[in-house]
Amino acid sequence: MKYPRMNRRHALGLLGSGAAMSLLPGIALAHAPTEQRFVFFILRGAMDGLAALMPLGDPDLLKQRADLVQADAAVALDGFFALHAELAPLKAYYETGDLLPIHAVASSHRGRSHFEAQDVLEAGLSKPNSSSTGWLNRLLAEYEGASSARGAAEHKNRARLGLAIGPTIPLALRGPQAVGSVLPDGLPAIPDAFTDRIATLWGGDPQLAPALQAAMAMEDRPGMLPNGQQRANGGTMAVIELARIAAAQLAKPDGPRIAAIELNGFDTHSGQTGRLNQQFKALAGALVALREGLAPVWRQSAVLAVSEFGRTVAPNGSNGTDHGTGGAAFLLGGAVRGGRVLADWPGLKQGKLFEGRDLQPSINMAALYKAVAAQHLGIDARAALARIFPDDVGLAAADLFRGAMPKA
Repeated sequence: MKYPRMNRRHALGLLGSGAAMSLLPGIALAHAPTEQRFVFFILRGAMDGLAALMPLGDPDLLKQRADLVQADAAVALDGFFALHAELAPLKAYYETGDLLPIHAVASSHRGRSHFEAQDVLEAGLSKPNSSSTGWLNRLLAEYEGASSARGAAEHKNRARLGLAIGPTIPLALRGPQAVGSVLPDGLPAIPDAFTDRIATLWGGDPQLAPALQAAMAMEDRPGMLPNGQQRANGGTMAVIELARIAAAQLAKPDGPRIAAIELNGFDTHSGQTGRLNQQFKALAGALVALREGLAPVWRQSAVLAVSEFGRTVAPNGSNGTDHGTGGAAFLLGGAVRGGRVLADWPGLKQGKLFEGRDLQPSINMAALYKAVAAQHLGIDARAALARIFPDDVGLAAADLFRGAMPKA
């Protein structure tokens, strides 16, 4: 069947209708250097952390954004923080100690450009456009370097420890270490940055900007796929299917160990409440799918869901929020020391805000990455960590996991 030209969200939507998948060769491993599994879940567009993980115990939350806070439906966690209602399925993982919500987190970059912030997020460095390699690719190189003495066959098997799920390979996995990818058959791979660049170009135009916002809003509503099947919840089924694919591959004894998936659509400059309901439903569904699919290896698994930055504390005039700084992240897994919220809460009083408008970050994103590398994936040598995170050599890893996991 021939499909009409479509955008990236429509391409991903086809996954929910059972479109055929192609798995690039070289995925299977004769012997993996670790039994730990890790999924890097990129939430593109700058997720509003104050909506995802509400600090209801801060009296200034309602003072700053009364029209956006859905407190009555929120899911309480610890008496101070609560989950958005659409993230309610995650509460069960919090209660079993497998979910660690993290707040007031950001990279060391303080710009508000999506492109620059996503570059920093995925490269794991402090400045945008400073490297063509991602932090996960550099991490994979440490596994290969440790096993290079085992011979050419072992070297070849190491080349597919990483796996990208979707039509493109995100920067986090790009670099000299070869990775596999899973993508829809017969559909064009449109770069992640394409729609964001259009949004930047059209954002200030009085005629084009409303048209773009309307088109993006339509994509967040139920619609019909080109083959006549129903597309549910603005791509919700698509990202859930991607999560299932990722879990199925990582759960294989001879499969990859690190995967990256993406969820777009968090740039909520207008109509934020309805759009985030859809986004958080998709996020919760994908995390549940990962938990279920990774069940056989759950004690060796971790999923880190992060966004490039947060959003402004106060709403704008379009019932939305603008690009901010501090945000929220979620770490889920059987290896995680969860059941708590990790936050050095800076407060939402006007005088405490970054540049008078944003949540002041108190946790460096690189501290989370370092914990994943050292505490979970076993890359704990100081020299190795310095090669992966050269801009953060003196930064201590956050305390995220139940205990350092042994190498295979």
